[in-house]
Amino acid sequence: MEESFANARLAYANMMAGEADLKAQIEDMKGHEEEIEVENAALKAKVEDFQATKTWMLLEGARLLAKNIHKGPEMTAAVAVVNNAMSAVGVNSGLNGYLHALKKKTSYAEVSMLNRNAVEELNAAIACFDSLIFPVVKDLPKLVNELLSKNKDALSFVSGESSKE
Repeated sequence: MEESFANARLAYANMMAGEADLKAQIEDMKGHEEEIEVENAALKAKVEDFQATKTWMLLEGARLLAKNIHKGPEMTAAVAVVNNAMSAVGVNSGLNGYLHALKKKTSYAEVSMLNRNAVEELNAAIACFDSLIFPVVKDLPKLVNELLSKNKDALSFVSGESSKE
């Protein structure tokens, strides 16, 4: 019987030690749970910001980006060069028709408005237009991991239009 009491006491002592270990593990788990909740809240905020950024870029950002490209100095300068070159080609065509109509009464070399390089200048202007680089587009990859507020501030808007619309 003594032996059975000794075994019971030993089992009880082991059980109490196990209970203490379990209480320590529970406390550790509570601390870990709090860390996970903080991390979860941070991740939720990040996901919400990414969703807001995506929504803004699709609804407003794309329109404003296109407007920046359309009204930017790079585009307006390139379009002006192409327009001027097209005008010169048109003038040449008109003058050639006029000279033909006069049946060579006026020498081709005597026509002051004639630009013999008009077609080459137009081709060069078109090539320049095709190779345009827009800074507003070139800078977009830098904004990939930024917050929405940083994306809005980083884009330069034309005509004083604010990104806070």
